[in-house]
Amino acid sequence: MIAPTKPEAKVSFKKLYGKSVVGDMGSIIGNIIDVVFDENTGKLSHFDIEPSEQSPIPPSNDCYKLIPYRIVLAVRDVVVIDESKITNVKIVSKKPIQ
Repeated sequence: MIAPTKPEAKVSFKKLYGKSVVGDMGSIIGNIIDVVFDENTGKLSHFDIEPSEQSPIPPSNDCYKLIPYRIVLAVRDVVVIDESKITNVKIVSKKPIQ
């Protein structure tokens, strides 16, 4: 088996939006609904996902579920992440800080 490689090529948001996110152990994590870029470097930093029913990430309409790009192993027909690092997912409130 050939190990998947992390993509370094440019990929448009249109191609990422709605892509399924799966773990390298076979878990269905969810679908990409947005992306976050680092303002200083312009590089992709996180995917915001809508968790699937079987996802280890809890669903919530009040929070962003941000998967760090550094745990992405491959982007093909689906986005494959390192499931052992799923604890790195950030759950951030959508409500503005006052």
